[in-house]
Amino acid sequence: MTQFDKDYKHGKESEIISLPDLRKVFGTDLILDDEMFAHFDYFKDDLMCELKTRDDIKFIDGEFHYTTRKGYKMILDSIYFDAVKMRFAFQHNKKNKDKKRFFIIWKCNNEYFYWEMNWKGEKGNREEYFVEEQNADFGHGYKQVRDVINVRVEYIKPLSSISL
Repeated sequence: MTQFDKDYKHGKESEIISLPDLRKVFGTDLILDDEMFAHFDYFKDDLMCELKTRDDIKFIDGEFHYTTRKGYKMILDSIYFDAVKMRFAFQHNKKNKDKKRFFIIWKCNNEYFYWEMNWKGEKGNREEYFVEEQNADFGHGYKQVRDVINVRVEYIKPLSSISL
């Protein structure tokens, strides 16, 4: 089994386990999308959420501590997600003339944190995030190039502080 397959399986299991916790925040009408590769894992009429489970990130004393698979430790200044998700969200609202809200939720060592996507100004609110091209093995056994959105940690909030 490739690392991608292991990570995918773990992510899908985490989506199911996390649903009751997320319903406490977003409402009991939050639905887990059954599409295999949906851009966002959960949805309801006015919002969509993507869950990124990161067991290798711990929130300690106001900082995100990351341990790599090789055991290297570091403090993160940003946490990323695939840029295709942000493009999907922007195009969804543009195409549907919608004002749906989009959230990225990180489950870090069983603690939930979030960032709400925004497009303030012409190029988005770039003080909150930056786009980066990554050339790495994303679990398939070979290198790939893809864009990711790095959200600066000072804009990532505990899910308990959300206001809907």
